Amino acid sequence: MDRFERDVESMAVRLKRHYGRGIWSRIDEMRDRLINLHRSNRVKVNHSIMELVMGAYLADKGYKVSLEHPLEDDLVADIMAWRNGRSMIVEVETGFTSPENALDPQSYLTARVISKMARYGVFADKFSLATPPHNILQIPTILLKPKRRRDGLKLLKDLCDRYYSTPGINLERLEAIKLHMIYIINVDTLKVKPLKPRTYLRLNKDLIPKLKDIKNYLRRPTFGAT
Repeated sequence: MDRFERDVESMAVRLKRHYGRGIWSRIDEMRDRLINLHRSNRVKVNHSIMELVMGAYLADKGYKVSLEHPLEDDLVADIMAWRNGRSMIVEVETGFTSPENALDPQSYLTARVISKMARYGVFADKFSLATPPHNILQIPTILLKPKRRRDGLKLLKDLCDRYYSTPGINLERLEAIKLHMIYIINVDTLKVKPLKPRTYLRLNKDLIPKLKDIKNYLRRPTFGAT
C-alpha cells in the first residue's frame, strides 16, 4: 500500500467514526473508487482527500454520490450527487497553481473557476464549488449577483479565452451560470460549512475580483495559457 492509499484509507476510517454506520458502505465505495483511479495515475492525493470528505458529507445528507463522475468527451465532474430526483455537481478547488502560472496566479485561478462554472453547470440541476478555509475562491463578483451586465460577461469570456481555447467558453454559457452553494471543507476537523453565494460575497468582497480587476488582468501578458 503506497502513501496515497494509506492516506485515503486513514481518512475513510476517520469519516466512518465521524458519521456512523449509516454511510459506511458509501464511504467504502468512494474510497475504492479513488484508489482505483490512483492506480491508473488519474487523481492526486490532496484533491482526492477533499473529495472524500465532501462526498461523505453529502452522503450523510441523503445524497447518492459518485466521485470523478464522467460527463461527456473528456469532462469529469469531481462529485456528482443526486437526491429527490435532482442532481448536483460539486467541483473542488484547492487553489493550487502550477509553476507556469507563478507570475499570474490570480488571473489564472479566476479564469479556471469561471471555466468550471460555465462548462460543468449545464450537466446538473445545481452546480456548487468546494474549497478549504485557507483558499479564497476567485469568483468574479458579477457571477455572485443575480443581475449580470453582458459587457461584464464579455470580459470574463476574454479572460477565459486567454487560458482555455479548446473548447472556448461562449457568452450563452456564462449567462446561464447558476451557483447553488459554496462549501468550505475543513479536512482537519471533517467539518463542511455551506455558504450561499451572497454570503460568500459579503465575507470576501475585498478579496475576490471585480470587473476592474478583470480589466487589469487582461492588460497584462499571458504566461501560462494552454
